[in-house]
Parts: sequence; C-alpha cells; structure tokens
Amino acid sequence: MKKRSGIKDDLKLTTMFPFNPKLGIDNPALCLGEDPGSDPESAARFCVLRKDASGTFGFTLRMEVERNGHVVREVIPGGPAYLVGLKDGDQLLQINGEYVHEQEHLKVVQKVKASGSRVSLAVLDECSYGKLRTNNTSPLSILTNVLPESCPRPRLCLVRDEGRGFGFTTSATGGVRGTFLLNVEDGGAAQKAGAPSGARLLEVNGESVTSFTLSQLSKKLQNSGSRVVLLVLEASAWGVYEAQGVTPSIAFADISCVPYRTRKLHLVRSPQGYGFLLRQEKCLSGQGQFLRELDPGLPAEVSGMREGDRLLAVNGQSAEDLEHEDIVSIIQQSGNQVTLVVVSNEGDRFYSEIGASPLLFYEEQTLDNVSTHVKESSGQILQESKTTQV
Repeated sequence: MKKRSGIKDDLKLTTMFPFNPKLGIDNPALCLGEDPGSDPESAARFCVLRKDASGTFGFTLRMEVERNGHVVREVIPGGPAYLVGLKDGDQLLQINGEYVHEQEHLKVVQKVKASGSRVSLAVLDECSYGKLRTNNTSPLSILTNVLPESCPRPRLCLVRDEGRGFGFTTSATGGVRGTFLLNVEDGGAAQKAGAPSGARLLEVNGESVTSFTLSQLSKKLQNSGSRVVLLVLEASAWGVYEAQGVTPSIAFADISCVPYRTRKLHLVRSPQGYGFLLRQEKCLSGQGQFLRELDPGLPAEVSGMREGDRLLAVNGQSAEDLEHEDIVSIIQQSGNQVTLVVVSNEGDRFYSEIGASPLLFYEEQTLDNVSTHVKESSGQILQESKTTQV
C-alpha cells in the first residue's frame, strides 16, 4: 500500500502522550471540555442598546402566564437588540443597574422608554432561568452590579414660588460644567418640596443639566415661571451610581414629594353599564384618552374615577400607544369587569411638562385596596366616532 505523503508511520507517535488511568490523558489537546455531568453556573449577560434610526431598540417585552417577570420577544433581525446578542425568550432582570424582575410590568416597560436613546440591560437565557426556577433560586443571586436597596434614589421635587422665590441657590463644583449643588434655605419653598440641601442637581423641568454652564442654568431657572421641577440626588449617593456605571435619571425617581399619583381602579359592570364616557382628546403630549361624564352611583364613580382623568392602561396593557378603537375592543373583550390605571388631569399635565410618562411611577396595588361596584351586567359599549359610552 502506498504511504500518504508527509505522514510518517512511526510507533513513537502512539507513545508520545501516555495514558495514566489515575491521571487521565496527558494530551491537553484531547481535553475538549469540562465534565459533561456538571452544569455550568447561570450567568447574566449585560448589554447596552442604542435606538436605531426609527427610534426603537428592536425588541418587545412581554409578561407571560407561564413565566414570572418580563420576557424578551420579537427580536428584530439586524436591529439594536439583535446586534448586541439579545435573544427571543431571554429573561429581563435589570435595567440601568436596577433589579426589575419582580416589578410591575407596566412600570418596567416605562423604565425602558424613559432611558432615552440608550439603555443598559441584564438578561438571562431561557434555559438558565428555568434552572433557577426549578431550584427556587432568586435571579438576584446571580447579579453582581445591582444598586443596593439602601442607595437613595433621585428625588423629583415640585417647587412653587410662594412670593419669596424658589428658596434655593446653586453652585458649580470644581468649575466643572454640569455639576451643580443645591443650597436650600431653611423653611423655603424648595425645602417644603422635599429638596435636601447639598444635593446634586440632575434635571430642571425634565431637561438634564449635565451640559449646562452656571449662566445657562440660571437662565433656565429664571424662565421657569412660578414653579420649577427639580430632579436631585443626595450627594453621598453619587459615588454609588458611578461605581455601578449607572447614570441616575428620572427612571429611578422617588416621587413621594410630588402630589400627583396614578390610581388603579377595578370596575364590575352594573346593568346600566360602567357609567362613564371614554373620549379621545388633544393634550400636551398629542392625543390621549380621557374619562368624562361620570354617572352618579355607577361603578366608575364608586371606584374612585374623577371627571377628566386620563386613561393610562387597561387590563395591564398601556393605553398610551393604542388607538381609541383598540381600547374599546379591549374593554369589550374583558367581559363584565375591567381594570384601569388613570391619573388626574392636573397630574397628566405635570408629567407631560417634564416629558415623563405617569406609568413610570405607577405602583401596583392589590384589589383589596380598590373600591368595586358588583352587580350583574347587561350593559354594552356603544362606539360613536372617538367618543364611547361605557
């Protein structure tokens, strides 16, 4: 038989890597992997997405019955999410350094939207997440760069001029552009609004001040009229955010000092219907769905709905991106009861002025804390143009 060119038939080749039954094969090239009997530890993947030309991140976030938390779906091929390795079925754990796995879905969606043109995510693949659930292990255990729960959040403050000014001054630190500290007067408007003295100023009226000079900031404050909205962060917390690579923004905001809250209403239809009118109207943010003409004693009024409330969500789905007809259809298909998230007319104007969705600050409530009106139903939804009686 003819030998192949360049290959020696030499017995030494077979003895070059001796086999020791205790130590195994000495040839490192044959050690192709780890013990197949041991499962690798679950590890989160961190990625930073930037919006594409169409203004999207290229994926959908869903809440699914068979899984807890928030699931990545519909990753667009070639889009921002696809390019950084996001996959269909990934479990979202963290947004901009904040653990969100157990947060309410609407709020998590709004955190992504509020991130602007860039968002940092931590996700876990579907298989690894399944193993965590099987072992009753919290996903938080595999994250290492999460903001501590004790870390102060940025605070949103509505400061009203009571005739003596806003009650604070600002100073630049180290002459660096965009780094300003608040000097708050005792008993002044800013202190009453919850602004702590010495805090780092992040935003004024929804606009970041990171690129402002001191003169630009002064002009911005002077043009604010009789009230100004500040986003501030306690100076001691700034280093924590920097260490985690997180930019403190309105997406983290504590609004306990702001007088406007979203409200969750659970309505059960009476024979006369729900007792309110759903109307599409123009507003500061474009078009919105507003609740009008409440009937006394019917479920809408009894549940706590107020004239002029803006509808934000219906049955757990954001209404901000839905057409009037789509919302009517959701209510029709929900049977004899429906759950709404609303905000007052004044609150809607406030959040629109600072460019933030009220849903960003929506806090989940249990139905035990929400008034209901329970009667058997025979009512119907009658659609008429952009006005619907329910």
